Amino acid sequence: MTWPDPLSLAADVITIIGLPTLAWSTLRLWCEFKKERAEAIERRAEEERREIVSVGCLEFSDERAAINLVPLEKVTAFPRPGDIVFLPGETREGRNWGGGTYEVERVSFSFLEAPEIDQPCPAVPSKVIAHVRKRVRQ
Repeated sequence: MTWPDPLSLAADVITIIGLPTLAWSTLRLWCEFKKERAEAIERRAEEERREIVSVGCLEFSDERAAINLVPLEKVTAFPRPGDIVFLPGETREGRNWGGGTYEVERVSFSFLEAPEIDQPCPAVPSKVIAHVRKRVRQ
């Protein structure tokens, strides 16, 4: 009786165990990739839906959520960092959510390209975000 070649035996074991393991790992990786891609698409769609609501508005926002939206055509003056603003919030079920006195920490401006304007590099304001912090009563 002759012993099988050790290299041939190792190759057979690797083939019998390794190929199914490789196939299973590849399948799991592919499924995880598809899941993460679907989640990324859903997150992007949610961000776009959220952005659509506030386009063309001055948005007052704290670190958690938007407090108020004011259409840009109704804005008479933009707040500056350090300004104190009173925001009405939103009244639902007899309770006012978000209303109160806030301090403006910073202001962000967002612009869109405006091809209808005949100038070099035309742009129009699309959104202004006033990042605010609630003032505590003293």
